[in-house]
Amino acid sequence: MSSLEITVTVIVVIVSVVIGLYFGLIPLRVEETTEEQNKYSQVLGIIGVGLVIVLIFTKQDFASWAAIFAMLAGVLIAKIPPLHRWGLEQFPWMAPAKPKSPLKRAKPAGKGAGGKKRK
Repeated sequence: MSSLEITVTVIVVIVSVVIGLYFGLIPLRVEETTEEQNKYSQVLGIIGVGLVIVLIFTKQDFASWAAIFAMLAGVLIAKIPPLHRWGLEQFPWMAPAKPKSPLKRAKPAGKGAGGKKRK
């Protein structure tokens, strides 16, 4: 490997780990993400996929595989519970969105439910 390939690989791995960490820190469910988190996840997803495609077309096979594994490693590292809590403390805007409507109370089982009364 030439020094250019090593430099490209190192830069790609750093960028890919950051992308993976972002995806690991935001909520997985779409209904729990804020509008800002959703927008950034779309942009970073396009950047991540575009980066891998550009690396494949430029015959940087090692760097493209390194990018894929670095993104996966970033997600897995960010999902480790103590690191996830620490990351959300450092970056509170990545926390899940607050529910938009209050939870509805369950109706208590009444006498009109048609069931027999237990003794």
